[in-house]
Amino acid sequence: MSHAMFRAYADAVKAEIGTATTTRFIALAETTDGRFGLFHHSMLPGAGGADPHYHSQISESFYVLTGEVRLHDGTGWRTARAGDFLHVPENAVHGFRNESDSLVEMLIIFTPAEHREGYFEGLAGLLADGNRPSREEMVALMEKYDQFEVDAPDTDHDHPHGNDSSHRHGPDGTHHHPAPHHLHHH
Repeated sequence: MSHAMFRAYADAVKAEIGTATTTRFIALAETTDGRFGLFHHSMLPGAGGADPHYHSQISESFYVLTGEVRLHDGTGWRTARAGDFLHVPENAVHGFRNESDSLVEMLIIFTPAEHREGYFEGLAGLLADGNRPSREEMVALMEKYDQFEVDAPDTDHDHPHGNDSSHRHGPDGTHHHPAPHHLHHH
C-alpha cells in the first residue's frame, strides 16, 4: 500500500539561479511517481525569467502567489498578479520575467514531471559565481530538458500602444539580445 508523503517548506531542496531567482523543489518526480512536478519560484525585482519557448512533452502552469509577474501567453506579454493562473499545454509558447520593483513568488507545475529539477539545477550551475554561459551552453541545457526558444510577438497586452521591446532579460537578470534565428527550433 502506498503512503502519503510530507515535506516541510524549509526542507525543500532549492536552486539559486544567478543572484535574483530561487526555485524550491516542492514535489519532485520521485514524490509523484513522475505525474507532476511542483516548484516554488521566487524572483527578486528585475529578475529575468525565460524568454518565449515551448516544451514538446510537458504542459506547464503558473499560479502567482505574490507580486506582479510578466507572463507571455504566446501572443504577447501581460501582467499577472496574486491569484492569477496561466496554463500552457504542450507545444504552446510561453515565457515569464519580473519587471517590477517587488518580489514575485509563483508556483510552477509541470505535467508530467520529466525531472524538471534537473533543468533548474543545470541553470543554477551555469550561472554560479557570476558565470556568463555561452549561448551554446544555454541551448544545450534547454534542449536536454525539452525546452525550445522561439521568436514570439513582443506585444504588450496591458499597454497595446506602448510597446517597448528593450526589456529583454536573461535568467540571471541581465539584459541580453535574442539568439540568431538559426538557433531556433520550430
